[in-house]
Amino acid sequence: MKKLTTALSLFALALSPLTHAEVGLGLTATYSPNVYKGGDTEVTPFPLFSYDNGHLFVEGVEAGYRLMPKGSMSNIVLFVAYDPRTLDASESDDADVKKLDDRDSSFMGGVAYVLTSGNAQFRIGAGTDIGSVHNGMYAETRVSYHIPMGPIGLIPAIGYSFNSDKLNEHLYGVSAAEAAKTRFDEFTPNWSGRYFVGLSGYMYLSKNLRVTGGVRYENLDSEIEESPILASTTSVMGNVGVSYTF
Repeated sequence: MKKLTTALSLFALALSPLTHAEVGLGLTATYSPNVYKGGDTEVTPFPLFSYDNGHLFVEGVEAGYRLMPKGSMSNIVLFVAYDPRTLDASESDDADVKKLDDRDSSFMGGVAYVLTSGNAQFRIGAGTDIGSVHNGMYAETRVSYHIPMGPIGLIPAIGYSFNSDKLNEHLYGVSAAEAAKTRFDEFTPNWSGRYFVGLSGYMYLSKNLRVTGGVRYENLDSEIEESPILASTTSVMGNVGVSYTF
């Protein structure tokens, strides 16, 4: 995660000067349950870097470029995002999961259309694996609404993410070779996805100091629910952080 933060930071600083840009530094921590059998819940702290000059931006694990200025009613966004979903088989408490191949994290690159009307925002986009980890792709649509209350703001969101068969095989599949050496049946999922509902928020402690947080609930589609290596097909993830904006 530290290498990722450093790479995104250098990306932003190399492509655009700091003039008229908003830069933030801080610390955040994420909570994410392991959906695989024998897995443990993970709490991961890591440095937080943000940069935004109206077009080029870095925010958390995503970097991108807006074709129109930030805040435009209609915009096209080119992005690269880190997908942290992994399975380190050796760390599982399940004897058969230990025999599975690892599922590595990946970088997804894509494009999204963003429509903003008042405090409401609609986003639809698609991305593909740009690091040849699994060569999968996904499409996602999301609706969110910003509720400002002075120094505090809440942003509820709802959406659906649709994965290709290759991405689902990488995350949830069981190959014939894996089935032969474990109790799990071979499982080859098709195109399918997950629904999600989230709530994020922020609170300014001063003009420059801000606390952020969020929680997100996900529910996998019925086909993916049949994966024999999953301990749960629903999950609740959260994050909290503090940052200083220059």
